[in-house]
Amino acid sequence: MHRRRFLQTITAASAALAAPPLSSAAAAAGVDIATQARETGGTSWSLTSPDGRLEIALTLNASGALTWRVSAGRAVVLAPSPLGLRRHDQAFVDGLKFAAAPDPTAVDDRYEMPHGKRRQHVVSGRERVVSFANAAGAKLDVILRAHDDGVALRYRFPETDPTPRRLYDEFTGFTIPSGSTGWMLPHQPPGRYAPAYEDLFREVRIGTAAPDPSGWSLPALFETPAGAWLLITEADLDATYAASHLAPDASHNTYRLAFPMPGDGMGTGEVDPLSTLPWATPWRVVMIGRTAADLLASDLVHDLSAPSRVKDPSWIKPGRAAWSWWSANDSPKHAEALNAFTDLAAEMGWEYALVDANWNAMLSGRIEDVIAHARSKDVGLLLWYNSGGPHNDVTEAPRDRMYERPVRREEMEQLRNWGIKGIKVDFWQSDKPDRIQQYRDLLDDAAEFHLLVDFHGCTLPRGWSREFPHLMSMEAVAGAEQYKFRADYPMRAPAHNTILAFTRNVVGPMDYTPVTFSDAQFPHRTTNAHELALAVVFESGLLHLADSVDSYRAQPEAVRTFLRQVPAAWDDTRGLWGRPGESVAIVRRHDRTWYVGALNAGPAKTERLDLSFLGTGSWTLTLIRDGADDRSFADETRTVTAATRIAVPVRARGGFVARVVAERSN
Repeated sequence: MHRRRFLQTITAASAALAAPPLSSAAAAAGVDIATQARETGGTSWSLTSPDGRLEIALTLNASGALTWRVSAGRAVVLAPSPLGLRRHDQAFVDGLKFAAAPDPTAVDDRYEMPHGKRRQHVVSGRERVVSFANAAGAKLDVILRAHDDGVALRYRFPETDPTPRRLYDEFTGFTIPSGSTGWMLPHQPPGRYAPAYEDLFREVRIGTAAPDPSGWSLPALFETPAGAWLLITEADLDATYAASHLAPDASHNTYRLAFPMPGDGMGTGEVDPLSTLPWATPWRVVMIGRTAADLLASDLVHDLSAPSRVKDPSWIKPGRAAWSWWSANDSPKHAEALNAFTDLAAEMGWEYALVDANWNAMLSGRIEDVIAHARSKDVGLLLWYNSGGPHNDVTEAPRDRMYERPVRREEMEQLRNWGIKGIKVDFWQSDKPDRIQQYRDLLDDAAEFHLLVDFHGCTLPRGWSREFPHLMSMEAVAGAEQYKFRADYPMRAPAHNTILAFTRNVVGPMDYTPVTFSDAQFPHRTTNAHELALAVVFESGLLHLADSVDSYRAQPEAVRTFLRQVPAAWDDTRGLWGRPGESVAIVRRHDRTWYVGALNAGPAKTERLDLSFLGTGSWTLTLIRDGADDRSFADETRTVTAATRIAVPVRARGGFVARVVAERSN
């Protein structure tokens, strides 16, 4: 059947079905049931989250087509939405017959990560596998998951066969309730530096078509009329599949998954996934909160992803890094310039310094000199690489050292001999399966050579930092470098920064390269306190602090002290308040010290900081906020308790940070 006819079939099924709710007794018990839906001639299986609030339901209609829906309490989060797959040899779109649905099982998992929103993770959820067969007898499992912070679904072909199958279409859709508002990122069309998830989010009415045939990127954020907040993304992507995004059109408010564009990566590689059986797709994830701030603490993407491959992660050290390129493009070619940033890192107590592109073609000094200087200062070095390969023609170098595995491993062995701590690998330009394979092969090799990894010009995080905990960060964001390239960025950055906290950075570490007080090509409109707060609001296992040596040294002592103290990994994260495009406040804990970061995108206001997250006893709070003008700070230190409430004045496009330390008497 032609692809268009498949889409018409699924759309009709989506419009026709409304799965019946669980009985109150079943919902309270957290047990799913199969119910005959006489109105639609369908059968539904429902699964609730451990707290009983969220429900994911799967429905098979009379024609054998599948849909799914999601609710939170009495509120519809996803209306009946299409499902289905088409392989080159079999279709799983209609004509499906129910085979089995064993009892649900509990998900009880614990794991530790060396960086991220929290170190210790306790995962509680429920899972149900519902099995079907098509008219030819080929088998399909649909796996449902329900957690307290969201739900997920994936497909699995359970049969065993060494003959590779190619998947031509996945028809999974997300039907958003009418009247919802979306914050969505246009997916960049293929180009020399794209797709790289580096456009700016747009606030749109539900059903709005994408501005380009490339569609919309993941994640996509929505607020429903009932007040539920949902963030749509994917997790646990392996090398057998492509990274997905959303199709450009959203008829009937349904956003469908789409595979990469054929032109991605200069046309290199196949679009359609290929694998032997058994075979599972990535999780299709809906993170859900009562408020937008609820989403900030969720680690559902990592909770759904594969466990760590690194048996001994003791060598994986998150940290802060000085970075020269933002303030001095040509600095990687000059040893004396790089050494100045190494000196800054040592002075500030930062663990790393990043050497960016073209360090292999130095005009003054040698890379060996830079390495020796860093060793003398006890600062770890990170080196930049081009990922190409035929999938990009970018000339920045070194290139062609991270593409073919024998060459890559030889290079990594040299890096280990030099004492290099990590690599930044750039310019991927493709979400096709061959690039996913390269990402993952590189991560496997880097683990063997004890190298931290930061991806730039890359795809979106999809849970890999759990499986490969040395993957410290990924760009996939229009970050601070846009002050060098986009004239409209300063005007849009204040709102953009707040949106990123509720979207891109929820799903994984984000290398925005923050805290730039000075100006690049296009001057800031954010205040300096807003910029400082990005160090807390944005999470990244490598916190690349992007401004110049002179700029950081010129800051007030309170600011320099804060930048010496702020960590790059956390033991807890909680959202305090906010709305995308307007404001955001996050509180994070490292050991027994709490950090608050708050951003304002609109006019001046006074925020009320509630310290009830603190434990018992007295605490010392240091607050750094906007000063008398956009480039100045005000700071104060006081004793507080969990009962303290502080009124904090914030300038237009401003922000503040707070550091709260337990007093010795506690």
